[in-house]
Amino acid sequence: MERMPRGPPVHLHFSSSFSSSLMAIAVVLFCLVLTGPTTLLVTAVSTGAPAKSDSFTPQDNYLLDCGATNQTTLPDKRVFLSDQNSTKFLSYSGRDIQASVPSADVPLPIYRSAKVFVSDATYSFHMARPGWHWVRLHFYPVNNNEFNLQHSKFTVTLDTLVLLHEFSINDAKWVVKEYLVNVTTERFSLKFSPVKGSSAFINAIEVVSAPDILIADSGSALFPVAQQSGLSKYSYETVYRLNCGGPVISSQNDTLGRTWASDGSFLKPGLAAKNVSVAPNIVAYPDGGSPLIAPPSIYASAIEMENANVTTPNFNVTWNLDIDSSFTYLVRLHFCDIVSKSLNDLYFNVYIGGKMAISGLDLSTETGGLAMAYYKDFIVNTSMVSPPLTVQVGPMNENTGMKNAILNGLEVLKINNSVNSLDGEFGVDGKTASNPTRGTVAAVGFAMMFGAFVGLGAMAVKWRKRPQDWRKRNSFSSWLLPLHAGDSSFMTSKTSLGSRKSNFYSSTTGLGRYFSFAELQEATKNWDPNALQEASSQGKAEDENKVFAAAASPATVTPAAATASTSDNRPISSPDESKNPAEVQVIDEHSGTAMFAQFAALNGR
Repeated sequence: MERMPRGPPVHLHFSSSFSSSLMAIAVVLFCLVLTGPTTLLVTAVSTGAPAKSDSFTPQDNYLLDCGATNQTTLPDKRVFLSDQNSTKFLSYSGRDIQASVPSADVPLPIYRSAKVFVSDATYSFHMARPGWHWVRLHFYPVNNNEFNLQHSKFTVTLDTLVLLHEFSINDAKWVVKEYLVNVTTERFSLKFSPVKGSSAFINAIEVVSAPDILIADSGSALFPVAQQSGLSKYSYETVYRLNCGGPVISSQNDTLGRTWASDGSFLKPGLAAKNVSVAPNIVAYPDGGSPLIAPPSIYASAIEMENANVTTPNFNVTWNLDIDSSFTYLVRLHFCDIVSKSLNDLYFNVYIGGKMAISGLDLSTETGGLAMAYYKDFIVNTSMVSPPLTVQVGPMNENTGMKNAILNGLEVLKINNSVNSLDGEFGVDGKTASNPTRGTVAAVGFAMMFGAFVGLGAMAVKWRKRPQDWRKRNSFSSWLLPLHAGDSSFMTSKTSLGSRKSNFYSSTTGLGRYFSFAELQEATKNWDPNALQEASSQGKAEDENKVFAAAASPATVTPAAATASTSDNRPISSPDESKNPAEVQVIDEHSGTAMFAQFAALNGR
């Protein structure tokens, strides 16, 4: 009973505390809105899951430090076997040669030693699980008293796939060649074949399983635009892997051991572009997405337009990429909207090779939120574009929100050609790849040659069927070419009305020349008798025939005029009386002056 009065004070104290807590939360939220609205909005509208676990355990993981006396541990904790422990993978009957240096200006210790071959050498690996595999070959011309590795020239093949053809390193720089191949057998072999009189070498080899999701079976083909399937049947070589707007990402910061270079040296100079970035933990992946495609750090940075939101932006942000135009490429573009403050506010165009690849890309619609990872694959036949290969992003011209454009990441993968090669036009069996451009030129040349033979054949047939009296004609073309094979032409007769100069017309079925009444009047000096007499005398032929023709203004034909001779023994086509001025078609322009005179004489002028 004594505790009852104490109840209300306790209740009042609880309410006051609860109210104070609510007030504190409200103040904190208000401060967050004022100080960091972008982060708050991005988190609020993002519907995907936060960055998923990017862990991946490869079933096949062969790492060899060729020529090394001890195993080597890299900064990313990967361990490469020494040369002695990797001899079980090597089949080589030549002299055992290792080259090494205690130190060198190289990024990794695996470049300090090398294995040298003077004849064919083959590394064979057993696959625990067939499927996609990374194959990385590391090269650095280590100083050696016996061999100048900078002048080494050799070919590397993976079973029936040519990876490198007569490859050489002409300067003292380290090189890594990365390939993505779909292994379908339990074993595969890497073969090093030095050119005659030269040597081959290798510093380190990686053969590692890769996730199946890395390469989808279909993509958007350009030139022509279509959906292309069967991409899992090809092999790929990494040519470019760029982190747009961000720093270099080394293999130790990528679960799959990939290296992402900075894009600064590939941006077209003089364009106003700037870097933008957010914290990687802001990035989310939509359903079905995975950080194995690209880590969050790639999507957390981007290149955007420097003068975003200006009234009339008239430029694109451009990346220039040198490529071998005899190959087809898979171009993968990575996007993540880390610049918008609301959904459906960013629309922009994407161009590849100067052609439209995506029109009005709206990342909010594609992903359902902001700061959501998104990528798109394109198959580009670079024989249809002029090098270098360009990738561009630019704003839409329509009034569709903020004027801006972004790109977060860019990958370019070379696709093997028709002879299963990723370097040059020669396959393992020595066959040469067919060049699409050469094939087109050959087809056009063959068509032109065929057309020429057909034309010559037609002329030969026409020659055999020539008239007996063809020598009496004034022109070779008078029997070879038809007089009037129809009025169909690229230009109609109306086009020449009012013109005081004669015009040639390309008829679809025959050749001819049209003269208007005004032209005839001009050629005969307004029907001057002296000019008519002079022109008529030039048109006399051995075999004179009577020629009748109609004029635009009908007149009585005099007997004298009716006997006028012509340079052709066929009648001139009668013009339509309803047309004004009249048109007469003839085939022999050399006798045109005589025909003018005959035309006037026959019409009593």
